[in-house]
Amino acid sequence: MLVIPTRDEIENRRIAEGTFYDFKREVDLDKKYPGSGKSAKERFVDDVVAFLNGEGGHLIIGVTESDGVWDSYVPLTSDREKTCNRFLQVIQSTITPLPTKIDVVPIDVPGGYILDVRIPPHWKKPYQNSMSGAFYVRAGPRNRVLSVPEIREHFADLEKMEGDLSRLFDSFRRDLMADDNIASIGRLGSRGFNEDDEDEEGARLLIGILPRQHYDRSRKRYEIGKPSQQLTAAFNGGWYPRLRGCAGGFEALTTHERLFLATDWSVMAWIKHPFDFSRERPDINAFENNLKRYLQSLHDFLNDAGVVGPYAITLAVEGLDEIQGWSRPGMPSEVGDSRPSVVETPMDAQLVGEFVAQVRSALFP
Repeated sequence: MLVIPTRDEIENRRIAEGTFYDFKREVDLDKKYPGSGKSAKERFVDDVVAFLNGEGGHLIIGVTESDGVWDSYVPLTSDREKTCNRFLQVIQSTITPLPTKIDVVPIDVPGGYILDVRIPPHWKKPYQNSMSGAFYVRAGPRNRVLSVPEIREHFADLEKMEGDLSRLFDSFRRDLMADDNIASIGRLGSRGFNEDDEDEEGARLLIGILPRQHYDRSRKRYEIGKPSQQLTAAFNGGWYPRLRGCAGGFEALTTHERLFLATDWSVMAWIKHPFDFSRERPDINAFENNLKRYLQSLHDFLNDAGVVGPYAITLAVEGLDEIQGWSRPGMPSEVGDSRPSVVETPMDAQLVGEFVAQVRSALFP
């Protein structure tokens, strides 16, 4: 467990430069160096990228060091909120992919304050300084350039997650429609909907989630029946019943929904009639809100079990051309599901926003 920098910890020299800590006397984001040298901003971004491609850490600005430990302060005196926001803005605009968990925290010292740039472990590696195209990683008290094989290995890990989720997602879809899998699907009928439902056609939302813990062979499989087990929210309101055993894992069913959790932590969901037609047209805003709430509930469920990502996620809506009273010639049958995305959280704003925009353009051309 990393020590959170405080004035006491710094001045008592319990924090030293190394793999997880770096002291900077100052970082003037507007400073330019003559010739071909890097700007102060670019050097700062290099340092953040190095921690991101390592195991995270703390970049402490406003401290001079001697032999790797505190010697004195060079306090900042500018407006704290504006300064913290400026550093965050630089991080968010110059690093790809976008790091989502970094915080910049001021620490009071005599004469002003210093900054603690807190960089928790991120898993969507490799991270790149988009100003220079460089990939760095923290190695002891220094940064080093990631080798080409290391960069390829990181990309290969992401591509494997995407490929594995695509395979599992396709298998889930086939199983939903397979006549010989009715027993595991429970009340759902052979076409993936309740046999008593008069309206056998309509749109279906499908969600696939593959967390990094899927590959952790030392991690225990999901255990059912714990009293503290958290329930998950159904898409169209209410809650799923507790998961029960089925072929390949566990499932929870409602009349129009199926949630499937494999023993190795992959998650699949199927929701029939995801659109509210109470106003005689698909309510896309209600769809977006329900999707965000549903993904948040799945995230909370996984997080409660210690599954923290990153996650490969795929989202799709099929049967758009089967919506009675709304489908029209030329309307696509399906949107989404072109390629999974690897994100830090299932509620990733860009992922959800782009998917909802795709659904909206299909329903309202």
